Amino acid sequence: MSNIANPRVITLILLVIVALISSKIWFDSEQHQDAASAEIISSPQIDDFYFLDFRLLSDNLRPREKYRLAKVVDITGDVITLLYSDFFYVREGIIKESIRFGHLRFKDYFQSKRYDFSHNEIKAMYNAGAITLAKRPVLKKLYGNGIEPYEYRYQSDLFVPGKRENNTGLLFLNEQNLETNLQSAFDLFNQSAHLGFAKGQLNLAEMYVNGQYVDKDFNQALYWFKQASLQSYKPAILKYVIVCKQVEGCDLYGFYKSLIDAGVDIKVRNLDFKLSSNIQ
Repeated sequence: MSNIANPRVITLILLVIVALISSKIWFDSEQHQDAASAEIISSPQIDDFYFLDFRLLSDNLRPREKYRLAKVVDITGDVITLLYSDFFYVREGIIKESIRFGHLRFKDYFQSKRYDFSHNEIKAMYNAGAITLAKRPVLKKLYGNGIEPYEYRYQSDLFVPGKRENNTGLLFLNEQNLETNLQSAFDLFNQSAHLGFAKGQLNLAEMYVNGQYVDKDFNQALYWFKQASLQSYKPAILKYVIVCKQVEGCDLYGFYKSLIDAGVDIKVRNLDFKLSSNIQ
């Protein structure tokens, strides 16, 4: 009998073929993931997720502390702000499983401390292998589960000056098929900001930071971030600090003092100076 007709030989050949096909599928999948990750890294968005090999970012780890997840929570100009997960993982694949099981819905999954990186630093982390994978949710879902804790949001019918203008401005800002969308967004945010609506002031400042419709103007951005900050609007306070560090002569000490004098309750961490409510 010919060896080709031997069932064992045929089985072996089939196994080799299956292995080759599986290897090709795996290789193509890896290439696709690499290309998708590179695209996400090149054009970051809020709610992007980075899988981190933390061994390349810290020398002070326990043996089982290897991988970690990071979430993009803010982008101000060229500065990308990350939150790190409160958990370390032995293998990268366990992170994916934890997301599938809904761990991102836990309120305390991410630490509260924020880490600011320039876009170039993020790209360098990816090129060095510290960021092993970047994922972008679709409709607020990743690996089949939600990415945010459920929060009940109270809807009020109370009229707030500037709120309607800001909300309409956001619709124009996100409308890609209208040539005048940025102009309309700017005009509406400008109206909202002058009416004293904190979110409108922040969105107007963001347009100055990003140079959308208007030229980049960090001083104008700082002005509007400060107006929103004086209303105890935390996102504006955080963004003011980020932009201030990029502007020569920007007085961060004076900014915090003005907030304290205005009665804004703030927490200041890791500053080069001490603040108190009794500053003269």
